Amino acid sequence: MEQDVRPQKQTARFDPLVDELRVLRESRGVTYRELAARITRQRENDGVTPAKARIAHTTVSDVFRLGRSRLNANLVAEIVRALDGDDAAAEGWRTRVAQIAPLTPVVPRSPEPVDASPPTLPTTARPTVPALVALVAGGLLLNATGKFFNPLLGDIFFVDMVGTAVVALIGGPWLAALVGLLFVVVELLKFQIGGALFAVTMIFAGLIWGYGVRRGWGATLPRFLAVSAVVAVATSALAVPITMLYYDGQVDRGLDVLFAHLQAGGLGPWLAVSGTNLTVSLVDKVLTGAIAFLIARLIWTSPGAAEHGIAPRR
Repeated sequence: MEQDVRPQKQTARFDPLVDELRVLRESRGVTYRELAARITRQRENDGVTPAKARIAHTTVSDVFRLGRSRLNANLVAEIVRALDGDDAAAEGWRTRVAQIAPLTPVVPRSPEPVDASPPTLPTTARPTVPALVALVAGGLLLNATGKFFNPLLGDIFFVDMVGTAVVALIGGPWLAALVGLLFVVVELLKFQIGGALFAVTMIFAGLIWGYGVRRGWGATLPRFLAVSAVVAVATSALAVPITMLYYDGQVDRGLDVLFAHLQAGGLGPWLAVSGTNLTVSLVDKVLTGAIAFLIARLIWTSPGAAEHGIAPRR
């Protein structure tokens, strides 16, 4: 009987090292999602932009698969660093991978290009039901808080859509629109018809913010503020007819000085209301966008966020 002398595929040459890596992860009690979140934070702390820092938990979990013929030395080092926080140990693992696969070039650690698209809600991890309920409830509470502080701010800045913007960043357009719709219902239950009419603008704001984020305009603060400016124009276009037709052109007490100044300049009621509303709305929505972006960032980096499917989109 002839002996088969054909070269055997070295499909399991990394198995001993992968076994050690598995033991290390299990000893630390870290899930793949949390591990991916830690690597993302590491990259951001190293100066990588959030868009390029994001890595999917499936990419991380694939490193722990047995029977591999290739292994990314840089990613292995990042995993060890995320588990142990030891740069020297991470470099040691990188060297070990390179020794097993000498034909694989070893380059300075850099994020994989797989996850280089703007951060939005992950396609592989949807928010859990409790997270969705908490997100919507939190959005409503933030909006109500802004509405409460409006009189304290002199009825000039509203800041009553922070919750809508936060939900748009984390949950997308339709969940943000739901927050606006529920706010309309709350105003109706209070028999505040005027408040309900103005709350309709929250629905459109949520859709614009949400779809802006989906198209990559939520990756950085300046880009999200640009979307917020669009929201200001759109909501002002809705608010002006409500002010003119339902409130007979009467603006809030904090805006009457600007309104009177525009009328003194020769503008009619419609143009004066439009100018007043748009000017204040631009400042208000940009401020709202900045606050919401900060809150969303705090939520994304909070412990357990990845476990509940709450993370920036990749």
